[in-house]
Amino acid sequence: MSENLAFEEMLDIRNLDCPMPIMRTKAILARMASGDHLKIIANNREFINEIHTISRQLGHTILEENTEGEILSFIIKKK
Repeated sequence: MSENLAFEEMLDIRNLDCPMPIMRTKAILARMASGDHLKIIANNREFINEIHTISRQLGHTILEENTEGEILSFIIKKK
């Protein structure tokens, strides 16, 4: 992954228990403009499946994903 994508918002959801990571992700995406990019930092491996599901359901695109190691990161383009 490139690590060079710009983003308008960043969300750090490390150490949050379910369902807070998805709730916070949905809330921040709801206030962002179409086409904006959100960078998410997480450390809960369950979030990987959750973010893919929610992105698919809501029509957002995961542009970048780094799931190696303890710290996970994603850049999502809002629909």
